Amino acid sequence: MMSNTNSSITHSKILDTKTLPLLFENIKKVFGQNIKGPVSQREREYKATLKPGFMFDVAKFLNLRGVKKLAAIQAWESEKNIDIAYHFISQIGKENLDTKITIIAFLPKNKREIGSIHKLYQNALQFEKEIASDFRVVFK
Repeated sequence: MMSNTNSSITHSKILDTKTLPLLFENIKKVFGQNIKGPVSQREREYKATLKPGFMFDVAKFLNLRGVKKLAAIQAWESEKNIDIAYHFISQIGKENLDTKITIIAFLPKNKREIGSIHKLYQNALQFEKEIASDFRVVFK
């Protein structure tokens, strides 16, 4: 395994929307205020946070633009929320290398509901069942 000491690879950085791949520029344009946090990047990894009511819409947006692989959905409990991270894999950029796209939704503990994406990504159903069981989240 090769070791890489380039700090730009190991640390996330906030990106200006002008430096984002077209897919993320369009997510910011289409969902605007509903993408809550800044988009950050590591090498071949992009991450954004989202209001939970828009998860299905963002998943559909990604699916229609060729993002066909859902690698995982994971959840954890923070002080105020249930955080759910959706990890997609797509080939973006000039090199068409696999790139991880993570969208994180923060569910208030008193409102544990989010739209299911299993109609778009069939393997989401198993992840959603486990999260529903472990964290009492309702996938609508």
